[in-house]
Amino acid sequence: MHTGPELLDDANQRVVTPATADTASADMAPFADIPRAVWIAFLSAWALLFGLFIVFFTANGEAALMVVTAAFFALMALGLPAALCAQSTSASQDHRPVINTRTGPLPTRSAATQILLIPVGAVIGLLAFIALAL
Repeated sequence: MHTGPELLDDANQRVVTPATADTASADMAPFADIPRAVWIAFLSAWALLFGLFIVFFTANGEAALMVVTAAFFALMALGLPAALCAQSTSASQDHRPVINTRTGPLPTRSAATQILLIPVGAVIGLLAFIALAL
């Protein structure tokens, strides 16, 4: 019976020395291996979505209150990715060929597609809805 996790291979453990302390802390920052351009596109898509909501769906006072409330909550929820984007400012992080995920390494293009799929799809769907309504 195991009471706790074990280290199966000591060679897989990170050794941090004073010479590598700066690069080790940069590598271990949350979402540091995701390129800054992906974060910018992610946050821009969400900003565009809620901007479209505000422009096209605030016809009266009740609708404006609902849309502004939803936009405020979205601003609060997307503040976390904005803060994480601000942490990944290293120029060397922008050109990595793979992004490490919980299920293993993933090519940067595939990871960016998965990250951007929901907000970009929502913007496209909303634009189609607006075009049909006009």
